[in-house]
Amino acid sequence: MTKAQTLPAGFEDLAPYAATWGQLMNQEERYLQRQMSAMEDLQAFYDATTPRLEEIFDHLDMFPMDDLPEAQALLYRTALGLTEAAMAVEIFNQPRVPYTDFPHNVAIEWSEGR
Repeated sequence: MTKAQTLPAGFEDLAPYAATWGQLMNQEERYLQRQMSAMEDLQAFYDATTPRLEEIFDHLDMFPMDDLPEAQALLYRTALGLTEAAMAVEIFNQPRVPYTDFPHNVAIEWSEGR
């Protein structure tokens, strides 16, 4: 990672995961990354990050979410990647959704008032 893409102090141990998950800008990219990842890598990410979620959220709560400094934005994107790793670890026990084609996409739409 370049200097412009470093994690906040105290979270440097998450840098290997930020190099992958922190670079993904949306849910679709994270979803596809999970499918392409080895289960061992997803488990390592999960094991390193899950125990630190409260600390991560406490840190991020000190900043406005609509204007995060780059280091905090990188930490935030990395933590978002955990949503996909957790699916593999806690539910599927594999990187891919069972009985589905690889790769596949899921479109999530939000509609107000429906």
